[in-house]
Amino acid sequence: MITVVKAKTQLPGGTVLSVSDLMVDHAVAADVPEGVVTDPNELVGRTLTAPVAKNQTMTPLTTTAARSAVAPGHVIAPLRLADAALAALLRPGDVVDVLAANSETEQAAVVAASARVVTVPASEDRTGPGPDSALVLIDVDGQTATVLAQAAAAATLSIIWR
Repeated sequence: MITVVKAKTQLPGGTVLSVSDLMVDHAVAADVPEGVVTDPNELVGRTLTAPVAKNQTMTPLTTTAARSAVAPGHVIAPLRLADAALAALLRPGDVVDVLAANSETEQAAVVAASARVVTVPASEDRTGPGPDSALVLIDVDGQTATVLAQAAAAATLSIIWR
């Protein structure tokens, strides 16, 4: 038997973990995933990369550094993608280019190059004004965040993977 850390309740992706979100349990070593977390303090303050189920055993792959842990000059920017199915394919750590397509001018341009996906909120937390839109959070520099906001007001946003 080994000690493992589990989610106390179902938690959405993007949750910054606190002690109250976690519980300690015992399990047969052969029944747990490799790299299982045994100390809840290793996870406190970290952000879930995806939703977790109640009683799900936690591993380092279920979290990323806290949202505030960005490079100097960088911010976490919201990216509202036109296609929710496309957003569902994204994973934290993916590196993407963001494209803005303007239907009036029939032009498309890269408005953010090599943006790192920080988190993809749970589907019920990410749907937006359009029936197929979805929210994704990305790490970009401050100037790129401004360009993204301007593009979002005038164009349809999509991504391509690097």
